[in-house]
Amino acid sequence: MAPSRAAAGAVLPVVVALLLGVVAAAAATGGARKMASHGEGANLKASPGAPAAGGSADQFRGKARLPSFAAPRRYELFLRPDLVACTFSGSVAISVAVSAPTRFLVLNALDLSVNRASIRFQALEPTEVVFFKDDGLLVLGFAKQLPLGEGLLKMDFNGTLNDQMRGFYRSKYQYKGKERNMAVTQFESVDARRCFPCWDEPAFKAKFKLTLEVPSELVALSNMPVANATFAGPIKTVRYQESPPMSTYLVAIVVGLFEYVEGMTTKGTRVRVYTQIGKSNQGKFALDVGVKSLNLYKDYFDTPYPLPKLDMIAIPDFAAGAMENYGLVTYREVALLFDDKSSSASSKQSVAITVAHELAHQWFGNLVTMEWWTHLWLNEGFATWMSHLAVDSFFPQWNIWTQFLDSTTTALRLDSLEASHPIEVEIHHASEVDQIFDAISYDKGASVIRMLQSYLGAERFQKAMASYMKKYAYSNAKTEDLWAVLEKETGEPVKDLMTTWTKQKGYPVINAKIKGNDIEIEQAQFLLDGSSGSGMWIVPITSGCGAYDTQKKFLLKLKRDKLVTGSQCGDRKKGGNFWTKLNINGTGFYRVKYDDELAAALQNALETKKLSLMDKIGIVDDLYALSIARQQTFASLLRLLYGYRGEADYSVLSHINTVTASIAKVSADAIPALAGDIKQLLIKILLSPEEKLGWDPKKGESHLDVMLRPLLLTALVQLGHGKTINEGVRRFNIFTRDRSTSLLPPDTRKAAYLSVMQNVSSSNRSGYDALRKIYKESAEGEERLQVLGILSSCRDKSIVLESLNLIFTNEVRNQDASMLLRGIQPEAREISWNWLKENWERISRTFSGSLEFTSNEKAAEISKFFATRTKPGFERTLKQSLESVRISARWAEGIRSEPGLAQTVRELLAKP
Repeated sequence: MAPSRAAAGAVLPVVVALLLGVVAAAAATGGARKMASHGEGANLKASPGAPAAGGSADQFRGKARLPSFAAPRRYELFLRPDLVACTFSGSVAISVAVSAPTRFLVLNALDLSVNRASIRFQALEPTEVVFFKDDGLLVLGFAKQLPLGEGLLKMDFNGTLNDQMRGFYRSKYQYKGKERNMAVTQFESVDARRCFPCWDEPAFKAKFKLTLEVPSELVALSNMPVANATFAGPIKTVRYQESPPMSTYLVAIVVGLFEYVEGMTTKGTRVRVYTQIGKSNQGKFALDVGVKSLNLYKDYFDTPYPLPKLDMIAIPDFAAGAMENYGLVTYREVALLFDDKSSSASSKQSVAITVAHELAHQWFGNLVTMEWWTHLWLNEGFATWMSHLAVDSFFPQWNIWTQFLDSTTTALRLDSLEASHPIEVEIHHASEVDQIFDAISYDKGASVIRMLQSYLGAERFQKAMASYMKKYAYSNAKTEDLWAVLEKETGEPVKDLMTTWTKQKGYPVINAKIKGNDIEIEQAQFLLDGSSGSGMWIVPITSGCGAYDTQKKFLLKLKRDKLVTGSQCGDRKKGGNFWTKLNINGTGFYRVKYDDELAAALQNALETKKLSLMDKIGIVDDLYALSIARQQTFASLLRLLYGYRGEADYSVLSHINTVTASIAKVSADAIPALAGDIKQLLIKILLSPEEKLGWDPKKGESHLDVMLRPLLLTALVQLGHGKTINEGVRRFNIFTRDRSTSLLPPDTRKAAYLSVMQNVSSSNRSGYDALRKIYKESAEGEERLQVLGILSSCRDKSIVLESLNLIFTNEVRNQDASMLLRGIQPEAREISWNWLKENWERISRTFSGSLEFTSNEKAAEISKFFATRTKPGFERTLKQSLESVRISARWAEGIRSEPGLAQTVRELLAKP
């Protein structure tokens, strides 16, 4: 699944994270397993202490897992959705293998009305039918023990096509000026049970044979190709081919009006992109990436794509970025559709990565599936890593591995909280699963895979992955199974190495000190609150001295060790080329803290252009984190940042922008008297590359320059640069009169929209009203999201409240509501927090947003408010959010008491 989890219910972790300013989710943009399939006698974990043969139904309440004494082999599922009444009815016949004495069948069902009289196991009627709603369980008790071996469980049921973007739900769309409903499924992680009674755990793989009864004029899609269809007037019955063994969360159904574009892989697999009527041309780019991805993954895993066809479809209302359902991948429209005239360069890149992410899942996730949600990272970490491998192959000019450091730094920030979690999290109840769809599972997962691949070498790693795929195809695997294959294929101590990264939370900071011709290194767990944890890792250390052709690699297994550098790092006394860089190109998931001499040499290497792009990113991100933790001074961070004033690379400046935005916010709270000068300093760093690019695109410029322009313009507007704001307003005014003007192409509109919002107030709202008009009239999802993300970026509190209250109107789709809270300005934090408290009951049923506080008093107030309002699914995120508020408060306190800071700022401002 591509990150962007925003469904009601699943949304609450995102709600709290965004509202309190924590970077916690991941998602994918989509987008994001066990030893033997059940068809071959899987080794299932029984619910502890659950006697199979006797007792009452109550023994199954509250268990982490379904009992293993019965398992499905095959489902025959019939569904009849009513798109007008928004209901559905159905029946299911499940071939169930009973392997131990029991008088119970225990499976999952939620929000369904099951016809008790229809329930049969073979010829037996249940004497007990018990629902445990909190656990999503259906327990069937029979008068006597069930016969061992396979039997058929049948039942009829009905339910509602809900508005929660989970289970079997409805999405709305326009066709010929009228609103229509489509029926869509979204089952990951534990929502197949909302559509039909089933064994809704990934290890219970089974074959599926689906039949749908739908209006004749509609397109009805599922995982497999249509076997046959019969028509009876306005109704058609569509039967699909039987699927290979798969987990319930990968079953998919979509019914509505669509058109498509089509392509073919080198092996003859048909690939289609389905869209709303009139939008199929916007699916051509995703189709091209999809075909190329299937070809590449077939070769990389040395395993053919497992199904006869692959469909990808754009859904108007969709909780995640995308979902990797076997053979029928569902996407938000903005994650799949691209138009050369109306889409931005960043959107094109996002579509490519999301498509590549979801199609990687067809192997890593669907063909080989995690055994239990503890191993979610096997799905999402690998799909995130593989998507970058694929996109780098298709578009080498995008420099995507340098951009991948965005993922690494996102994960490093979350994982430096005490309230982080290991990559592998023990899941004790279905309600806990949504909490781990975050930057740890996705971005840390992908980053430690990159670290391992770098250590083992690309060729050895790829061959081992192909062996793993063949060994566990059509079945399930655990993390340990992957390490065992990699260790066997490479002869390296993979299990010992990687267990230190997946079983414990956090990561180390490597303290580096020069002593003679050696560098002494020491590892300690890094935490943003300034404390030191007790974690210890086996760390793949890479180092470069004076040049990149003198790299060394070794495994740091102890707390302390040393690097023998000799004289190859250059002459320390003469300065010049002397420098040492650890963690070359950021392949390791750790930070480095250098002593003063090594840090000065690195700054010199930066300013004399000796460092790679990835290392430019690494040293600033490390120092930024060390400054927050008060292990380095704020002044040293400003001095390092000043060394980037001539930088022109998109990826590097993207990171610099992240740091400068954070500095501007904390300065306003910590040192308001100096905040204006600091903003001027940050403007000075970013202005030079912006002036070279300007507002207007240039013929033949690179993809990365096209992405850099809006990044810099937006940053300068947010920092209050008058000239940029005035030009943005000028171009916006022309754009409102002529939407086809070349003065405001899609890439630079955000900067212009933000410029307009700087001057909006209750008495001067023409710009705000113009933006609302653009939102209402635009047919482009990307444009509408951009406007939503800006409407609350205003100092006027009544305008902010007006924008926030749009969440509760039909004007904004549920999936998009969080965008309205992303632009909250510091001046509007307090009123937004009060709005949140007043509307919490409505919000907790719906959405998400972003407030960043920097005081311990506010942390205490937030903690008190949520003390009686926690719900399953966001306890961890709430802890992370409160910890982040306290860390920001501590950083601000350190900045306030730092001596000589004003002098440093004045010196840097005075520099040429």
